[in-house]
Amino acid sequence: MTPRLLLTAALLGTSLAHAQTTIFTIPALPPGRTAPATPATPAPTTPAAPSTGANTLPTTGEVLEIPHSAALSGAGSLKVGQADTWTFTLSNQGEEPIRLEHGACDVRFEVLNAAGQVVRPNPTDTICTLQIVLTEVGPGETMDVQAIRWDGRDAQGRALPAGEYIIRAVFSGAGVRIVAEDFPVTLEN
Repeated sequence: MTPRLLLTAALLGTSLAHAQTTIFTIPALPPGRTAPATPATPAPTTPAAPSTGANTLPTTGEVLEIPHSAALSGAGSLKVGQADTWTFTLSNQGEEPIRLEHGACDVRFEVLNAAGQVVRPNPTDTICTLQIVLTEVGPGETMDVQAIRWDGRDAQGRALPAGEYIIRAVFSGAGVRIVAEDFPVTLEN
């Protein structure tokens, strides 16, 4: 084997050995790029009203056919401004293994208030790397797929009022869509 081929195989083997990733390891911008300059006079904006009952999560992909369940695990309460992490877990309840080759940020989430309004929508302008993650879940096993992070704020960075909220999460990658059970969170000021 040539040295270049050996190096490529070693790098590929190393990246596939890590079956899980989090959004924290994804760079905000590619190396060598800087954030766009802010305009000298920003255009006036009006606060976006929470959407009512709308789903901002991805809806593409076939539903995973192997019997499974998906859930979030993490804290049941959160203080505004103190970010916490929830893990998207996948349990295989079938007879065949579940094998997902997916992107590093294929788990998306949104937050709803007690009235069912989306107060923190799924961001649509995020930058993801082209990293491929391999997640294999054998029959009867449960694996962490990815982690999500929320700080009790809305999409504009404003602190939300104390109260009861629901986190909804969806895995949408590898040609399949997996919906996690809703996760209740109490937000404290």
